[in-house]
Amino acid sequence: MQTLKWVTPLMLAASFSVQAWENNNSYNPQQQTRMSMNNGFGFSMGFNGNSSSRNNLSDNRIILHGVNFEYDSVVITPESNKVLDEVATQLRTAPELIVEVGGHASAEGEVAYNMDLSVRRASAVRDYLVQQGVEAKNMRAMGYGELQPVTSNEVEQGRSMNRRVELRRL
Repeated sequence: MQTLKWVTPLMLAASFSVQAWENNNSYNPQQQTRMSMNNGFGFSMGFNGNSSSRNNLSDNRIILHGVNFEYDSVVITPESNKVLDEVATQLRTAPELIVEVGGHASAEGEVAYNMDLSVRRASAVRDYLVQQGVEAKNMRAMGYGELQPVTSNEVEQGRSMNRRVELRRL
């Protein structure tokens, strides 16, 4: 299995994006470009590797352990409410804080579907936090699909870890 190295995102419109990939240091847009639709929600992705970009994967991110969704759905499980209620309390006490709610998926299924699902799940978490009194203007929902795994997708335990929601200070 070949590993793809992500080069750069190109934001074309609020509802469409293209990610460019590099494979074996030879860029071939005919073979290496993946496209995804995301139902009108914007998303962005940072560089990985040695980039000093603001969206670098080394940024301080908090994984919201215990925030889960019903299978193949954006419905937040009732068990997740305790975690999200605590997050809402923390965010309400720091009204100057602006955060990104990032949704991530495992590599099961199609890339475009995973991107769309991760955007919708991040939006569902953002909406829940707004319902709990967090200022909507202080949060942005972003979907990363399967493009930023924290571990291998080869076994279910890894895929489970890659399906996650993170907060990142902006």
